[in-house]
Amino acid sequence: MPRGISLVQRGDVGQEVTPLEKHILEQYTDMQAEERNLVRRIQSLNDKILNMEMGGYMVADSVTCGRRGKKPLGTRKIQGFPLPEYNHKKECLKTYKLQLELADMKLLELLKEVEEYIEGIGDSRIRRIMRYRYVDNLSWVQVAHRMGIKHTAESCRKAHDRYLGIEK
Repeated sequence: MPRGISLVQRGDVGQEVTPLEKHILEQYTDMQAEERNLVRRIQSLNDKILNMEMGGYMVADSVTCGRRGKKPLGTRKIQGFPLPEYNHKKECLKTYKLQLELADMKLLELLKEVEEYIEGIGDSRIRRIMRYRYVDNLSWVQVAHRMGIKHTAESCRKAHDRYLGIEK
């Protein structure tokens, strides 16, 4: 066995959990958070672009018309639509949408790995806890509620942690 990779023997169900399997679950959770962040960014940028288009967004500046010696000849106010800023926001929006598509594809691949891992768990109770927590993305309180009357959020979390060999 390569150095640094240790297998944790689970005596209660005879299942081995490798660091790679824990990593799949962590990566899946992180990818879900990343996707939510991208969706939030896209929505925010869409709102800003819509505000620019519909709200009559204008920028203004005042400039001097020249100088006679040290004294300015006059000032003028210039107004207009900020086209470079608008185009930049549109390009950022396109980039975010492409990133979201890539994140969706990666998330689907990871979901397949997570589901295969969960299906490989011998203990039905642990399998249900893992599925509710990772696939359905529920909080520990919601997991306990779905598990039934004999379960608490703490008992579900501890069973999960024990199975994965997480020490706290």
